[in-house]
Amino acid sequence: MLTQLIDYTAAEKINLSLPSLRVDNFSESLLEKIKKVRKSGLTFAAEGGTQRLRDVINKNVSEEEIMNTCRIAFEGGYSSVKLYFMMGHPTETDEDIIGIADLAQRIVDLFYSIENRPKGRGVQVSVSCATFVPKPFTPFEFEPQDTREMIEHKQKLLLDSVKTKKIKVSYHDPNVSMLEVILAKGDRRLCPSIYAAWKKGCKFDSWEEHYKFDKWLEAFSDCGIDPSFYANRRFGYDEILPWDHLDYFVSKDFLIRENQKAHRAETTPNCRLKCAGCGVNKAVGRNCF
Repeated sequence: MLTQLIDYTAAEKINLSLPSLRVDNFSESLLEKIKKVRKSGLTFAAEGGTQRLRDVINKNVSEEEIMNTCRIAFEGGYSSVKLYFMMGHPTETDEDIIGIADLAQRIVDLFYSIENRPKGRGVQVSVSCATFVPKPFTPFEFEPQDTREMIEHKQKLLLDSVKTKKIKVSYHDPNVSMLEVILAKGDRRLCPSIYAAWKKGCKFDSWEEHYKFDKWLEAFSDCGIDPSFYANRRFGYDEILPWDHLDYFVSKDFLIRENQKAHRAETTPNCRLKCAGCGVNKAVGRNCF
């Protein structure tokens, strides 16, 4: 999907930003359309470093599809690609983290195996890793987020697993993701601490230069809030969650089933191929798509 951003200060100018592209939906025809408008970087959302983990998160994308996508990009004149991953998925192991580096290395090797690759240029594979934030209204709403220590271990492991300068690794500050999950999964008891953080100067937190995680921790402490209660604790299936009173047509039973399937690394087909019984059809009286 292309997101079109119009610069209204110069009506004749149109800027295009390219968000992460679906690995399974990239093609030569799409590549040609992108090149006609503006040749810019390509970011593919691989999400997990191993097939097992991609099955856990129901990505429904194979390594073959990832490699074929990169081949199309390289044969189309690109010498650099960016791969987007999340770190800290449920059931993730060290092997899954090492798998990110291994996959990136295979893409580097793929570039040099292509005869009609861009000449006179080396390949650059950028690996960007965000910290996974379990969100309400998803099968992972029950899951804990990795602790800061766990994330730092995985970040170091990933860096140590990369053996070439042709692979560049970047990752997000886990403190930002920790606040995200606290606010996403929190209940009304957080209200005083949010007000306290605001009084301590916590404003415009989306901007790195304004983010004051230490002030947030002070506010939580002053209000008797343990951040790990929301961020690093597994919620029980029978627990009444802060958002359970909201009716969004998807049943909690469905989310529980999908969570259990994730722990078995079983995928769920696209709704257009087979209904998974989430509850939307029953609520609206018709197909959900």
